Amino acid sequence: MRITALKQSLAAVLASMDAIIDGALVAATDDAPEHHRDLTEDEQAKFDELKAKATGIQAQIKREEEMLALKASAAAPVTVPGQPASRTVPAQPKAEVKPGIIVARLAQAVAIGGADQRAIAAAAETLYGSEMGQIVANMEQSTDTKGGFLVDTDYSSDFIDILRPRVVIRQLGARSIPMPDGNLTTRKKTAGTTASYVGERVPAPVTDVTVGQITMAAKRLTALVPITNQLIRRSSMNVQMMIRDDLVEGVAVKEDQQFLRGVGSATAPAGLRNLIAAGNVIAATGTEDLATVTNDLGKLRLAVLQANIPMTQCGYIMSPRTLLFLENLRDGNGNKAFPEVAQGRLGIYPIGVTTSVPDNLGAGTNESEIYFGDFAQFLIGDTERVAIAASDVAAYDDGGTIRAAFSNDETVVRLIAEHDTQVRYDTAFAVLTGVTWAM
Repeated sequence: MRITALKQSLAAVLASMDAIIDGALVAATDDAPEHHRDLTEDEQAKFDELKAKATGIQAQIKREEEMLALKASAAAPVTVPGQPASRTVPAQPKAEVKPGIIVARLAQAVAIGGADQRAIAAAAETLYGSEMGQIVANMEQSTDTKGGFLVDTDYSSDFIDILRPRVVIRQLGARSIPMPDGNLTTRKKTAGTTASYVGERVPAPVTDVTVGQITMAAKRLTALVPITNQLIRRSSMNVQMMIRDDLVEGVAVKEDQQFLRGVGSATAPAGLRNLIAAGNVIAATGTEDLATVTNDLGKLRLAVLQANIPMTQCGYIMSPRTLLFLENLRDGNGNKAFPEVAQGRLGIYPIGVTTSVPDNLGAGTNESEIYFGDFAQFLIGDTERVAIAASDVAAYDDGGTIRAAFSNDETVVRLIAEHDTQVRYDTAFAVLTGVTWAM
């Protein structure tokens, strides 16, 4: 069992110990403040059992950490293909690394070293210095991804952050929730609290709040990115940026599609279109004059405004076709009806534009959709750990054509990210369907 799995097991044991202590909490009364009672014999026995288990796991973690340090010290230098064997990286002042670059460097090192961690660490040290070599030496092999290596949480979070401007729902303010164990269950409000004014010595009324439950379980997103071996062997910043951007693009395109319109299943997260309350799915009127368009957009906003949600991070999502229609729509005097659209806003709210909103829906294959809502209520549960593996003999699908990496002198890097989606309020969003607006 590797360090990550051990730490997860330790966290679960500690949570069980906390639960026993919390169960002994006695609420405050008129005669005594809040306090913990003594544990019963059964509770004490269970607590002691869990404590012993936690101590054992801590010892295992310590042994694993010692082994990682020993492996790092025993790493033997390797020759990076295409470069002199004697090449080293001279000492340099530490410079700030651009977001996501560490992940790109790790992908390069894995591509060169294959499944041998010592070879990967040596390649990283040869290309980028001893600090990078140590980072690789401390990487853990994924227990559920054959041949893959887990990227440290800090660097994985850094990589996930640069997805934000490229995935429209992330860009508009969706909340990323850490989900290190791969599962999260929490509460959501389905109806708000009720407060009242009361007179002196009049009991306060019961403040009811109706709650539901949000459950998220990590779904695995796999991206295959072919990289030419000529690029892999070079350490320039431009190459690192290209590799990083290729990895990001491979993940971002699929996230954008799935987070918007994904049906949701045991293996894939549900998209916004399938999380919206049925009453907030509004059909467009069908005509394209200014009065009708304005009225339809008003219905869309009103559905969310009437839901009494916080309205802290509101915005629109639409297709490029719809955006250009609104940007060029004119009133009876020839003036642009929505001049602010050219600045990326509709009224006071930002617009997210993506081709992941189709323009070929409906029986006539000419319909689109517009979304509006408070994107702070859209939750993305991220494990914040990505796994990287590489192969120079793998095959991949290139737009319907199967290509072999070996024949093309390429290495296919596989990046796995895990996440799930949910909304805190299903009435926090509305969608206008049947939009046929076009220039």
